[in-house]
Amino acid sequence: MKRKLIALAAVLTTALAALAGCSSGRDASGDKDQGGAKGQGGQAELRVALGSAIGTLSVFQEAGIANYHLAALAQEGLLALNSDGQLEGALAESWQTEDQITWVFKLRPDVKFHDGAAVTAEDVLFSLEIARDPTIAPGLSTYWPEGVVVSQEATAADEITIVLDGPHSDFAAQVSAAGALLVVPKAFWEQAQDFGSPTDLLVGTGPYRVTEFDPASHVSFEKFKDYWGPNDGPDKVRVDFITDDATRLLAFQEGEVDAALTVPIDQADQWTGAADATVTYVSDRSYQGLTFDQGVAPFEDLHVRRAIAHAIDKEGIVQGILAGHGQVATGIDSPVQLAPWGGSAAAEAAVTALPTLEFDLTKAGAELAQSTQPNGFSTTLTYPTGYPAVGRASLAIAESLAEIGIELEVKEIPLEQWLNEVGDGEQGVAWMIYHPTTPIPNEISSWLLAADGPGANPANWTDPEVATVTAGLGSLDDAAAQLAAVVQTTSAALEQVVYAPVYWGESAIATRPGVTAKDFGPYTLATNWAQAFAVS
Repeated sequence: MKRKLIALAAVLTTALAALAGCSSGRDASGDKDQGGAKGQGGQAELRVALGSAIGTLSVFQEAGIANYHLAALAQEGLLALNSDGQLEGALAESWQTEDQITWVFKLRPDVKFHDGAAVTAEDVLFSLEIARDPTIAPGLSTYWPEGVVVSQEATAADEITIVLDGPHSDFAAQVSAAGALLVVPKAFWEQAQDFGSPTDLLVGTGPYRVTEFDPASHVSFEKFKDYWGPNDGPDKVRVDFITDDATRLLAFQEGEVDAALTVPIDQADQWTGAADATVTYVSDRSYQGLTFDQGVAPFEDLHVRRAIAHAIDKEGIVQGILAGHGQVATGIDSPVQLAPWGGSAAAEAAVTALPTLEFDLTKAGAELAQSTQPNGFSTTLTYPTGYPAVGRASLAIAESLAEIGIELEVKEIPLEQWLNEVGDGEQGVAWMIYHPTTPIPNEISSWLLAADGPGANPANWTDPEVATVTAGLGSLDDAAAQLAAVVQTTSAALEQVVYAPVYWGESAIATRPGVTAKDFGPYTLATNWAQAFAVS
């Protein structure tokens, strides 16, 4: 379970951070970093407030969603996502596979790292090696199960061939920067003492290069003049780490920042009314729901689990707490996440048909009456700091459960503690909060439905049939068959009420007058998102 919990940390919107370090350092070219006000003469600087802090820019070491957002400006994999979530060439200009086992990537010519060095096949192979090393890359290695890569080699000066242990239809997403491969220069990595730190700044091939990093304050970028592709973004980007929501709103009101990412949904009205701001909402493909561990009493009783599921007013939570900026979850993977398999209409129809339990306190009471706890019981539900909407949803659930005789104590705990406790075999009911980082449609359910033994998923749940179907997903390349397989396995979990989905989330982006968030979508923050802002 620890391996999976580390992976879970990679998908949370609030990353743990070490708030230490100096405010300037050397970059790959040895230049002295320069701060400064907004550029003059049309050289615009975009200043963005992020509600997370990070301890390092290296996703290898800290694979939080905030780290991924920042790396999207500076680093690339063999492939990349576009704003629609479709894969396209990055360092590889083309790729092919005939059997989903042998994958051949043709490298793009004349690509340079930020330090001026040319990208070689050796750099790509080196990056693949360290991404899979749990000691060097605890943040990424969780996405590279041992034994999946049978071999990797340069089959030409500009060609990489990777052979897998079996068919993996989603492997192309795996080698994107939004997945689990960020290519670094081998020479710079080997001489750096702490890659991605204030003293050894991040070096990649992306449209922006890092010029300054202070974990307690900000990270600054400037356009990489030798970037191989187009970059229509501002000349400079500064991202300020402001973890306190009130402080971030004040900075926004006073004009210290131009935009704010991941504004709390339940506080969006405050931002809308601040300084003539515009708030843009987009699906973030996230899942919020309850997990039941059937190995912990009294949650081994299906009637107890059904009673709690019937007592969740999902519609009330979405409309009342999220102000409608979310979607009632009927399954695990959202329809936006599943859309690549057959389109939005097919995905929406599939999740609508899943066997979830409606809000009905009469049915909830009847289920409890049939259980081993007909007179009710007491339990605790925790949620992590940084998720106020989840906290309010917890209180709403507790209020409903009290009406049928279940006393639910709601506790806010530090993120690190929550991560350590989810799936530890002691929490009977727990929140599961998952923000996917890749375009793999079943990214969330692939873990929540993993069935290779106790500890494989946060519910510690196993099901032989689900295990068989899940194991065969990688060999399917027909979208309809893939969607049907996920519906089948998700249905099995929902019928047993292993999970009680609550809502699929949205993300809010606030911009000041003169700044426009244009064409933002569910995948934009996995791309060069700076160019999605228009600065006048």
